Amino acid sequence: MGVDLSDETLSTLVNYLALLQKWNKAYNLTAIRDPEQMIHLHLLDSLATLPFIDGKNIIDVGTGPGLPGMILAICLPEHNFTLLDSNGKKTRFLTQVKMELGIKNVTILNERVEKHELKGHYDHVISRAFASLEDMINWTLPLPNETGNFLAMKGVYPESEIQKLPTEVVVEEIFTLKVTNVEAERHLVKMVRKGSN
Repeated sequence: MGVDLSDETLSTLVNYLALLQKWNKAYNLTAIRDPEQMIHLHLLDSLATLPFIDGKNIIDVGTGPGLPGMILAICLPEHNFTLLDSNGKKTRFLTQVKMELGIKNVTILNERVEKHELKGHYDHVISRAFASLEDMINWTLPLPNETGNFLAMKGVYPESEIQKLPTEVVVEEIFTLKVTNVEAERHLVKMVRKGSN
């Protein structure tokens, strides 16, 4: 996939997946149970967004068990990640991951995104399978800074969702993501507020 990671980073990613598998048995954090499927559908899927992260401050809204936010944070220790989810079980898991794996560049928030106070702060607002594009923008519109963008991970090309986008944003580009050993379509929709590009 063209991603170059150190042995230490790979080891931390493997440890994250091991924790996810362990906690998943009790807390039902993800529907995917098979460890090999977790590698392809969670780890590699999240890593596919790595080339699009160039800003320093990133918020992952509806992060769930840390996808893609925790994966990206492990790979990009010099960047600051906020992982936000309204599900307490998922944020408790992320707090445990942060502590056990010694991840310093992550802030975990158990709250609804529309209540988040850091407006105009982020270079990227990213989400994976969080909501429709319309809802994502309506809930997160104030969060990016003047040059920030929205990155939405989607499956099939979201034609109908794009047509329903609020007028405050424009789609800058849509990237087809190639995920090793995943046959299903994957896309990343990059959006910006009007007047910010």
